[in-house]
Amino acid sequence: MKRRQFCSLALVLGTTALTGCVQDAEQPSTGGGSSASNSPSASPAAIKTKGADERLKIAVVPKGTTHEFWQTIKAGADAAGQEFNCEILWNGPKRETDIQDQIDIIRGYASQGVDGVALAATDKTALVDTVKELQSKGIAVVTIDSGIDQEISSSFIATDNVAAARQAADELARIIGKKGKVAVLSFLKGAATSDEREQGFKEGIAAFSDIEVVTVEYTDSDSAKAQDKMETILTQHPDLAGVFASNEPNVVGAASALQSRKLAGKVKLIGFDASQAEIKAMEQGECQGVVVQDPFKMGYEGVKALAQLLRGQGTPERRIDTGAKVVTPENMKSAEMEKLLYPLGKK
Repeated sequence: MKRRQFCSLALVLGTTALTGCVQDAEQPSTGGGSSASNSPSASPAAIKTKGADERLKIAVVPKGTTHEFWQTIKAGADAAGQEFNCEILWNGPKRETDIQDQIDIIRGYASQGVDGVALAATDKTALVDTVKELQSKGIAVVTIDSGIDQEISSSFIATDNVAAARQAADELARIIGKKGKVAVLSFLKGAATSDEREQGFKEGIAAFSDIEVVTVEYTDSDSAKAQDKMETILTQHPDLAGVFASNEPNVVGAASALQSRKLAGKVKLIGFDASQAEIKAMEQGECQGVVVQDPFKMGYEGVKALAQLLRGQGTPERRIDTGAKVVTPENMKSAEMEKLLYPLGKK
C-alpha cells in the first residue's frame, strides 16, 4: 500500500522464540459499547507487558473468513502463535462489508481480556475509533493487509497495494498490445486495499495513452455480483480488451462471465490473489495472470509484532511490506512461484 507510514506507539519490543499450543477461538460476544473511560477520545494506556514465560492471548480479526486468502493469514498467525507462546483467537465478519459486525467482534475480544489484536480493517475510517478504544485499555494493536487512515496502530503489515496494482496494469497493458478498452472490478469503496488497488491500477495504466479505462465497478467481494457486473460490462463494451479484477471473488466472477460468453482468452483477465479457483482459471486460459501476495507472512508477522510488543523488548517496524509478484501461466510452475501459489503446500 502506497505509501502511508503508520506511527507506532513509543514502546519497547523484542522477540522470544517460545513454543505453545494454538487454539481456534470460541465465538466472542458481540455488541456493547465502551464506557466513557474507554471512549475513542481517551488517551492510549501503556501496553500491559508480560514475562517471557507467560502465555499471550492474541485476537486476529480479518475482514472475512471464507476466502482462501484469509485462511492462509490464519495459518501464518497460528504458526507464529506456536513459536511465540500465544493463544490465537480467530474470528471475522461473514461478509467483508459487515463493518459493525467486525467492530462488535473486536469489542467482544476486548471484553475477554485479550493482550493484543491483529486487525484487517473492513473500513479505513470506521475502525479508527475502535483501535483507539483498544489502545485506551492498554491492548496492543497492529493492522494487517488493510489498514486505517490515522497512523495509530503500532505496525502496519501488508502488501504495498498501490505498487502491486501498478504491476497488474503493466502486465495487462503488455498482453493487450498497449491499446484498447479495459475495465476494473474493485470490491468496496472505502476499504483501504480496494481503494489502493484501484488507485495503483489507474496510475499504472495512465502511462499507456492508447488504453482507456471505461468503467470501475464495485462487487462487495461477492463472486456472483462480480459475474453480473462483468456480464453488464461486456454488453456495454463488446470491444473490451481486458479487465483487472482486484481480488479473489472478482477474478472468479469475471472468469465465469468470460467463459459463459465464450470470451475466455479473448478478453484478457489479470487478477489479484491466488486461490485454487484462480490457479485453475489460469490453467484453463480464462485468466492470464494474478498478482500474488504473501498472506501467510502477514498473519505470521502480525502475531510476531504483537508478541514482541507484549514482551516489552523493542519497537516493530512501522511498515512491513510483505511483497507481491505477478504469476502467469508461463511462470507458474517455477519453484519461486509455486511457493507463493501454494503457501501451505499442494493439496
